[in-house]
Amino acid sequence: MHRAALVRLVSFVLVVAGTFGTAYGVGRKLPGNPESRPHTHGPEKPSPIPPGFAVDGFVLVTDATQPSAASMALHIKGPDGQRVTDFTEVHGSKLHVVRIRPDLSGFQHLHPEISPDGSFVVSIGDPGKWHIVVDVQPAGTTAPVVLATNVDDEVQVDTVKLPAPADDLIVGDLRIVRSSLNFNVTTKDGSPADSLETFVGQAAHLIAIRQGDLAYTHLHPVSAGDATFSFAGTLPTGTYRLFLQFGYRGNVITAAFTVVQP
Repeated sequence: MHRAALVRLVSFVLVVAGTFGTAYGVGRKLPGNPESRPHTHGPEKPSPIPPGFAVDGFVLVTDATQPSAASMALHIKGPDGQRVTDFTEVHGSKLHVVRIRPDLSGFQHLHPEISPDGSFVVSIGDPGKWHIVVDVQPAGTTAPVVLATNVDDEVQVDTVKLPAPADDLIVGDLRIVRSSLNFNVTTKDGSPADSLETFVGQAAHLIAIRQGDLAYTHLHPVSAGDATFSFAGTLPTGTYRLFLQFGYRGNVITAAFTVVQP
């Protein structure tokens, strides 16, 4: 193997594997930190906070990295120091994983399978820096916990400029108009949109990630009628990328909005 390639490969393993062993020290330099609290689910007011490597005694642990396969294996350690192997299904899945770049590009909302030993594999995909958010509810807890880690194989990737704010988007043959946290869906010509479908147990999902600290929240509609999805509350000050997801004619629609909240 070429020496430069070998150095990059070893660097990838060290950076990812180190997210647990040095979580406290590294966490303060990266978007997450151990003092972070859970995010908001459901109809409550959104309060996005940077997810940390450890929350409420739960710790995200890297089991293995597979740079050639561009994936990483993870598990969660509970407050008792043992692996968490039992999870409660929340809104259609026992595990929600968000993969996004620090510049808020490359968003993916994934639902990996959880093995009997509590481990799961997250696809990393393209090279460069990635922020991985794990949104899960261990059995016996009253609310989900959000944990995060960072991946950097030291391959230089161009930064993607954040798109300008826009409240009126065309996605495929649909038009989606935003007003605060309300989203109206029609066809491009303004006709009512039919054939809207649920996605992972909900009429829609709204994931908000704040620029800079990567604060995260995951909401579901308090109402969804006449092709309008309404989410409760307002976002705290900051610049956000909002990802609205719902089903449509057998496909998953993702509408991404840039929002500046004063």
